[in-house]
Amino acid sequence: MPFTCRQSFLDDVIDGLSRSQKTLPCKYLYDDFGAQLFEQITALQEYYLTRTELALLAQYAQDIVAHLPTQATVIEPGCGSGQKVAYLLDNMPDVNGFIPLEISTEMLLYTQQRLRQRFAHVNIHPLHGDFTHGPTIKALVQQHGLNGSNNVVFFPGSTLGNFSPIHAIEVLHNLRTLCGHNGRVLIGIDLIKATPRLLAAYDDKEGVTAAFNRNLLTRIARELGAHLCLEHFRHEARFNSEQHRVEMHLVANQDTCISVRDQRFTLRAGESIHTENSHKYTLASFSSLIGNAGLTLVDSWCDSQGDFALCLVKSQR
Repeated sequence: MPFTCRQSFLDDVIDGLSRSQKTLPCKYLYDDFGAQLFEQITALQEYYLTRTELALLAQYAQDIVAHLPTQATVIEPGCGSGQKVAYLLDNMPDVNGFIPLEISTEMLLYTQQRLRQRFAHVNIHPLHGDFTHGPTIKALVQQHGLNGSNNVVFFPGSTLGNFSPIHAIEVLHNLRTLCGHNGRVLIGIDLIKATPRLLAAYDDKEGVTAAFNRNLLTRIARELGAHLCLEHFRHEARFNSEQHRVEMHLVANQDTCISVRDQRFTLRAGESIHTENSHKYTLASFSSLIGNAGLTLVDSWCDSQGDFALCLVKSQR
């Protein structure tokens, strides 16, 4: 990790562990190994989100593409394996190009190689960066000439739900910057449903999600030289009914501490580190959220069970 990135990581860890409710930014879950674990999570039986969204894309891709600008440049922040965007590219013969934007260099390389084999005719231009960081997005737009009018930003997986409403608005502003005034953003959102199904999706029987969450502590120890005992922490998923979100926590099994550089942070048994949120929406609450970022809903596609929705939005100008 470059020094500047490591320093930001260190600053965020110290800031988060200094709070009364200890927390760590969810973006640090996605190092190369974390990205691999998340790909495993998406294939789990309990994790309905991915297969439902894939089914929506398979069913409605042609209709969705009909709502998009012609000769579009497709940009996917947090692209992962690129499995989902293939449904769009298959139906966009005049696509101008595809830009995967990913914080994991290993996943970026994998996606580039995989999609170039399948879409040899498509100009694929991978970019490494953090889509949550506004200055980074603005710099990428300027440096790579992404300020055209035909941009389509693809943001699947209910990734938006990982952010608090305030931070989600910031991310939406970044997506709006990427798509431009006349572009479109296609966003996947998880809809509100029964609590047991929600919790099962974030606490699978095989323990993959637990390994994904605990890997953050392993990363802190490896990259920042922190001293901690991984066995002192367990994964826990909770549903916050007031905020309409599933929360992931690392809960101390016993009194323990984490030492980072010259800082020492103590946790009592039962105390937790809040690592990730997954907000759930209705179409009405989603429309209200995007409105605060200067975006408006164009159309939406939902499965028959009402589990998940793909929402096409544009700038209000």
